[in-house]
Amino acid sequence: MHSCSGASQNVDRVRKTRPAKGPVSDPAWEAVKAARRTLSHDEAAQETDRLQRQYYALWCVRMAASPVNLNVLLRTLTEKKVPFVLTGAHGIGAWTGRPRATQDVDLLVKGGRNHARAVNVLKALYPRLEVRNFLGVTAFFVPGEKESVIDVTYPHRADLQETLASAVWTENEEQGLRYRVPSLEAALANKYGAMITPSRDLTKRQQDVVDFMWMVRHSQDEGQQAIDLQKLEALGEKVWSGRGGKEILRLVEQVKEGRPINLEQSAKAKEKREGK
Repeated sequence: MHSCSGASQNVDRVRKTRPAKGPVSDPAWEAVKAARRTLSHDEAAQETDRLQRQYYALWCVRMAASPVNLNVLLRTLTEKKVPFVLTGAHGIGAWTGRPRATQDVDLLVKGGRNHARAVNVLKALYPRLEVRNFLGVTAFFVPGEKESVIDVTYPHRADLQETLASAVWTENEEQGLRYRVPSLEAALANKYGAMITPSRDLTKRQQDVVDFMWMVRHSQDEGQQAIDLQKLEALGEKVWSGRGGKEILRLVEQVKEGRPINLEQSAKAKEKREGK
């Protein structure tokens, strides 16, 4: 007969080294996988563009490739003298330290004449795209596709108006491009506004939380720009008057302390405050 005593002793040793609850993972490995990189705003935007094109190439059998070329789009708007801010994943990659793929290019422009000019320039640049108007945004679609490839937003929230006013410049000398992206505080306020909007898709709101958390954490990394809490509080008030300033600061501290953001709690608190 074979003895099982040795095997039993090994199992007991493993049990003693494991924590009482939850799976085990090497903290050093988790730190590696959560690392952020120092990038210029243009470097981050270009990396997002490369990731976007790779995404379309991988899924070309199931979805039509986007004809949108980021640098051509930026150059065309600049040459036509249409003021804009590059937002979305392209515009915040340097603030998160973790550029990611996205389906579309997001632009923020002034309302009225500037918005109309931006839309007309893009219509001429990409005449085969379908154009649809929504509240606060004009979106461009590849015919037959459900997700847009360009979103041209105008300020339908007060914090977006401030994003236009406080945007920072970045440059790509090789491409001869100079354009604006959101400031750190504006990017955080925009994400805060998006993640507490109940009508926004829940999965998208969860991505907003992730982006918000990466930006806060990257702001603490060595050599990175710290968050101006006074500016952020003022912008939070523009998202949610009477409470947003304190709430966005609370969320920032929560992230710094390593605690998760309870999205449902934040949204319900807003609804309760507004009497909904």
